This record gives sequence, C-alpha cells and structure tokens, in this order.
Amino acid sequence: MILATLDLLRQSGLSGAGINQVVAASAAPRGSVYHYFPGGKLELTTAALKEAERGVGQRFRDIFHKSTPIATKVASLFAAAGNSLEGNQFTRGCPVAAVTLDIERDSEDLRAVCRGIFDSWQEIIAAGLNGVPRAERRGVARLILATFEGALILSRAEATKEPLLRAGKSLAGVLALRFPTASSPQRAKGGRRRG
Repeated sequence: MILATLDLLRQSGLSGAGINQVVAASAAPRGSVYHYFPGGKLELTTAALKEAERGVGQRFRDIFHKSTPIATKVASLFAAAGNSLEGNQFTRGCPVAAVTLDIERDSEDLRAVCRGIFDSWQEIIAAGLNGVPRAERRGVARLILATFEGALILSRAEATKEPLLRAGKSLAGVLALRFPTASSPQRAKGGRRRG
C-alpha cells in the first residue's frame, strides 16, 4: 500500500493518490487501508513520503559521500535523475515536490512533513560537500536541491532529460569555479588545507 501510494504521488501528486486509487493500485482490501492506517489518507501519504525520504536520501548519500569533486557529484546526480525520468517516460517525478505543490491551507501537517524531508535531504547533501567551507555547506546544499527539483519539473514538462543535464552541467561549472578546492580530487579525498 505504501509503495502503491508512493508511485501514485510520483505520478500525479496528492490529488491522484486517494484511497480508491491506492486500493486499485495495490490490490489491497479497502478495509486493510484503514486497519493499518487509521488516520486514512493523511497517515498513508505520510508513510509514503517517509519511504521516499529514505530512498531518495540514500541516493543522495551514495552520490555526495563519495570522494569525488563537487562538480562530478552534481553532474552525476542530475544525469542519474535524467536517466530515471527517461526510463519512466517522464511520468514520475519527485513525490515530495508533487505533494508540496498540492498542499492547501488546511494541510499544515503535510507541509511540515514535506519541509522536514527537504531539510533532511539538504543535510545529507551538505554533509558530503567536502572542500566547501562549513558555514556555506547548508546554503550550497539548498541551491543544489532547489536547482535539482526545478530541473525535474522542467524535464517532465518538456518530456526530455535535457533540462536536467543542462542544469546539472551549469551548476557543476559554477560550483567548481566558486569552490576550487572542492573540485580537486586530492582535496575531496581529504587533502589538508594550507594555512
């Protein structure tokens, strides 16, 4: 049920992941949804978003915690997302972004969940930004995530991975110029800073 909900959220956001759609997609008895998720759609959506937090967070960790230059990490993230999006024919994007765009005034609980997940992902990215001064890591991580999410939307809209590839290449170039020590393989592997 959680995976079916997650897939529906990736396709069409909160509005496309109602209980009836989840029951149809998961082939689970309707009563099972309320048995395991007595809070209904909100509880089920939260569980699905938490699953996305773990899965996507692990992909961020796999990329950003390697001993490679920052430009390589960024380009790799955007290229991998482009390939994934192309593989699903541009029908499935980020479920957290999709839910965030659907949030209404009375959805503060979901807003808090989405905000927490984006914060978690930024922390994972920031922790892997070796060579970037500590005081700037959080801001750079926010820039990477914001650019990434925007490029995902553009790629879905244009049904091509080119927006992701272009954004990744541009951002990688900017970050390589701004943080040259983060772009040096020797620095990324823990080379000591002089002075």
